[in-house]
Amino acid sequence: MAMNDDPERQRRLRELAELHARWQATHRVDDVDFTPEGADSAQRRSPSAQAQREYMRQAREIMGLDPDTGHYRDPE
Repeated sequence: MAMNDDPERQRRLRELAELHARWQATHRVDDVDFTPEGADSAQRRSPSAQAQREYMRQAREIMGLDPDTGHYRDPE
Protein backbone atom coordinates (compact mmCIF):
# COMPACT_ATOMS: atom_id res chain seq x y z
CA MET A 1 0.00 0.00 0.00
CA ALA A 2 1.35 3.39 -0.94
CA MET A 3 1.89 5.90 1.86
CA ASN A 4 -0.65 8.24 0.26
CA ASP A 5 -3.32 5.54 0.57
CA ASP A 6 -2.70 4.87 4.27
CA PRO A 7 -5.93 5.97 6.02
CA GLU A 8 -4.18 6.51 9.37
CA ARG A 9 -1.59 8.76 7.74
CA GLN A 10 -4.32 10.69 5.93
CA ARG A 11 -6.25 11.13 9.20
CA ARG A 12 -3.15 12.45 10.96
CA LEU A 13 -2.38 14.87 8.14
CA ARG A 14 -5.96 16.22 8.21
CA GLU A 15 -5.75 16.61 11.98
CA LEU A 16 -2.40 18.39 11.61
CA ALA A 17 -3.87 20.83 9.05
CA GLU A 18 -6.79 21.55 11.38
CA LEU A 19 -4.41 22.12 14.30
CA HIS A 20 -2.35 24.54 12.21
CA ALA A 21 -5.40 26.55 11.15
CA ARG A 22 -6.69 26.80 14.75
CA TRP A 23 -3.22 27.68 16.04
CA GLN A 24 -2.76 30.45 13.46
CA ALA A 25 -6.15 31.93 14.29
CA THR A 26 -5.64 31.69 18.06
CA HIS A 27 -2.19 33.29 18.02
CA ARG A 28 -2.96 35.64 15.11
CA VAL A 29 0.09 34.41 13.22
CA ASP A 30 0.79 36.08 9.89
CA ASP A 31 4.42 35.51 8.97
CA VAL A 32 6.41 34.41 5.94
CA ASP A 33 7.40 31.21 7.74
CA PHE A 34 3.81 30.25 8.48
CA THR A 35 1.58 31.74 5.77
CA PRO A 36 2.34 32.66 2.16
CA GLU A 37 0.19 35.79 2.57
CA GLY A 38 2.42 37.00 5.39
CA ALA A 39 5.49 37.17 3.20
CA ASP A 40 4.78 40.69 1.96
CA SER A 41 2.75 41.98 4.86
CA ALA A 42 3.96 45.13 6.57
CA GLN A 43 2.00 43.99 9.60
CA ARG A 44 3.68 40.60 10.11
CA ARG A 45 2.83 38.83 13.33
CA SER A 46 5.27 36.08 14.17
CA PRO A 47 4.36 33.53 16.81
CA SER A 48 5.97 33.76 20.20
CA ALA A 49 8.44 31.08 21.25
CA GLN A 50 5.80 29.74 23.64
CA ALA A 51 3.22 29.51 20.84
CA GLN A 52 5.73 27.68 18.64
CA ARG A 53 6.48 25.18 21.44
CA GLU A 54 2.76 24.64 21.99
CA TYR A 55 2.25 23.91 18.30
CA MET A 56 5.19 21.50 18.11
CA ARG A 57 4.01 19.56 21.18
CA GLN A 58 0.51 19.16 19.75
CA ALA A 59 1.79 18.30 16.26
CA ARG A 60 4.12 15.64 17.65
CA GLU A 61 1.24 14.15 19.64
CA ILE A 62 -0.93 13.97 16.52
CA MET A 63 1.86 12.23 14.61
CA GLY A 64 2.29 9.65 17.38
CA LEU A 65 5.60 11.00 18.65
CA ASP A 66 6.69 11.89 22.16
CA PRO A 67 5.51 15.51 22.55
CA ASP A 68 8.62 16.53 24.52
CA THR A 69 11.38 14.93 22.48
CA GLY A 70 9.85 14.31 19.05
CA HIS A 71 11.16 10.73 19.18
CA TYR A 72 9.10 7.70 18.37
CA ARG A 73 7.43 6.27 21.45
CA ASP A 74 8.45 2.89 22.79
CA PRO A 75 5.90 0.21 21.89
CA GLU A 76 3.76 -0.76 24.84
